[in-house]
Amino acid sequence: MQNTKQKKSNFRASAVPLVTVDPYFSVWSFSDTLYGDATRHWTGRENRMNAGIIIDNTYYSLMGTFHSSKRQVFSGLEVIEQKSINISPLITTYEFENELARVKLEFITPLLLREIDILSRPLSYIEYTVEIKDKNVHDVRFYFDISPECCVTDWTQEVELKSSEFGIFCGNTEQKVLGRTGDNICIDWGYLHLIHKDARFIQRGIDLYKCRFVMSEADTKKTYNAFNEAVVMAVVTEEMSGVIAIAYDDIKSIEYFGTHLDDFYKESDGSFNNMVKKAVSQYREIKKKCVLFSEELSEEASKVSTEYEKIISLIYRQVIAAHKLVRDTDGNILFISKECFSNGCAATLDVSYPSMPMLLKYNPELVKGMLLPIIKVARSGNWDKEFAPHDAGCYPCLNGQAYEKESDAQMPVEECGNILIMTAVLCNTLGNNDFAEENEYLLPNVLKKWAEYLIENGYDPGDQLCTDDFAGKWPHNCNLSIKSIIAIGAYGKLFDDRRFTDIAKKYAELWVKDTYAEKGTLLAFDRKDTWSIKYNIIWDKLLNLGLFPKEVYKKEVEAYKAKMCRYGVPLDCRSDYAKTDWQAWTTVMTEDSEYTETVYRKIYDYINETVDRAPVSDWYSAERGRQYVFQNRSVLGALFINIM
Repeated sequence: MQNTKQKKSNFRASAVPLVTVDPYFSVWSFSDTLYGDATRHWTGRENRMNAGIIIDNTYYSLMGTFHSSKRQVFSGLEVIEQKSINISPLITTYEFENELARVKLEFITPLLLREIDILSRPLSYIEYTVEIKDKNVHDVRFYFDISPECCVTDWTQEVELKSSEFGIFCGNTEQKVLGRTGDNICIDWGYLHLIHKDARFIQRGIDLYKCRFVMSEADTKKTYNAFNEAVVMAVVTEEMSGVIAIAYDDIKSIEYFGTHLDDFYKESDGSFNNMVKKAVSQYREIKKKCVLFSEELSEEASKVSTEYEKIISLIYRQVIAAHKLVRDTDGNILFISKECFSNGCAATLDVSYPSMPMLLKYNPELVKGMLLPIIKVARSGNWDKEFAPHDAGCYPCLNGQAYEKESDAQMPVEECGNILIMTAVLCNTLGNNDFAEENEYLLPNVLKKWAEYLIENGYDPGDQLCTDDFAGKWPHNCNLSIKSIIAIGAYGKLFDDRRFTDIAKKYAELWVKDTYAEKGTLLAFDRKDTWSIKYNIIWDKLLNLGLFPKEVYKKEVEAYKAKMCRYGVPLDCRSDYAKTDWQAWTTVMTEDSEYTETVYRKIYDYINETVDRAPVSDWYSAERGRQYVFQNRSVLGALFINIM
């Protein structure tokens, strides 16, 4: 074992990833210590896992807090002091020590973007190692449990308990597969599996008189209320080291235009049971891959800055686990995002736009998988707009746009710009135009139609929303205008169409004049004494379009330096709110490494110091370091822009 007396990391994550598989199967620690609070779903709702060791009939807690039958928290148990925590891109490691024992817990979810057969498996590993420090003989057992509340979402729902060939599992007594959509909800269909030879159902509780942890075998012939009755799936073993796996069989993963689609892993593994067998037998090999990937990513990220490496290591699993990987009936791979803690939409285009740098780096094919649902909506016959859709449904059901249908609630310029830029960036990364050409010449033609829409409507956008819709409408938005100009130019370059290229250049020249301010550029064409960060401009540089002069970039960055607050650069002059993703994009507008380091140090400080415990937010106060609403969103893939 590593020396548990090593100095603790100074980085305190706002929440720590433990089991991060997909939008439903996602368990985190929101506490400084693993035993300081119940583990939670990314929404903040309790999804309890507990772990500890029993030495001579005394229980020492390592993870979680126990409840009585009426969900009263019991805090009288002894703990083994947490000595360290290390969060790498794919592994979270805790180390504990007291006078009797040293314990290491490793939480590994193999989200390997280049190996989608492994990536798509809804399974996570927990490896434990126990070392008794003295030379005396002790009765020692390792304990782990996970609550059936992880497979229901309603306080009144009941679960049934079952056994399998490799462990035990539980699920809602009323199975309505893909029967619930929305944002701040959890899954209530499918089955939660605990995979270990010593797995069993127990009713555990607390002997309040003796301040002792007690347990007894649960009756598997009856059903239990998942929240109010202390029935759990548990492993109690005398083995001093081992691996526990937990997995979730959701039966069907996505509804796609009326068809229920399987999780992608079934394509290679055949069935859930076969997947479990392979995943368990391949554990050592998979762990090595996770360690190697994590080391390589951490080393690359550390070249940007120490703070950047810590942030990237923390958000990697968060970004991927906000998606689900499936294949449609036409054979296309789809990488479906959930718009977490904002409205629950699926395949949201302006969420895919910022998240794509991570996927461009590791598996550009998955960017195609984000775009195809939007194109399908546009060609479905039910989309009568001249501009691109916002989303393809409400997760996990994709049957058409779920966002408000009223014309004044749409994002016409935003979404047309997003899909054209994303298509151009994808083709540039792949080194060919196949994806653009495949979708350009199908009927009804959409890409050219959207580029024409931007020529007509994009330079000076009307009274409409952009992706920063939380800020409300702002007519004549200059940053939205940049997106339109770049999208027109990108289309022209994609299809070697001089007309679009020339129009983009003309608009860019006009933009520089119309947005002039003494410091930076205007937020809106008609609003003097305003400013905003122009994060969309980076694609002019990265696509080598050459539309905007270098002086614009330099002037912008100097303005951002002057506006820098305690926790970063605000989005614009209207408020102190900051966006993590858009700040990151400003760092590639300049070669000034000091500016880049400062931005990431500010974001690091926000994550490290905020009192709002949740997976990293992309919308927060630049002055106070307080989260506004968003959490666990995939848009943090934007931060991979520096190593893309």
